[in-house]
Amino acid sequence: MSDSKIPEEGVSGKIKAVVYILTGITVFAFVAFFTKLITKKPTAIQQEKSIKNTRVDGRSTELEKAGERLQQVGLNEQALDNYILIWTLGESNATDRAKAAATTGRLYLKLGNCKEALVWLFRSEAANPDKATELQPLIDTCIAKEK
Repeated sequence: MSDSKIPEEGVSGKIKAVVYILTGITVFAFVAFFTKLITKKPTAIQQEKSIKNTRVDGRSTELEKAGERLQQVGLNEQALDNYILIWTLGESNATDRAKAAATTGRLYLKLGNCKEALVWLFRSEAANPDKATELQPLIDTCIAKEK
């Protein structure tokens, strides 16, 4: 009862080859899918952060422009509020924060409040140490007045 078409040692070589090829294609497809999935997620997070930073930077720019206009018309105390708000926006970059703090310090100097001016000038110095040499004359002036 032996049929010559049925292999005695298992599946034919042609069928094995097809199964191996299909298994390889499936494994490759899964690897490609998971690689794409892993690399796509950080890009979405980066886009979200970029949008958020644009909103914060846009707000900082608006506040800075409003502060400049207020200074031009002599409303230094109201301009102070804008620059202090830029400082408190925790997500703005260090350069913007340092610039806002330095401007706040200068405004306090104009208003004759050296103690507050020193606070803001030191904050600016800490936020951007590269600009410390520009602030040093103002700091020295305030320290001399306070002694």
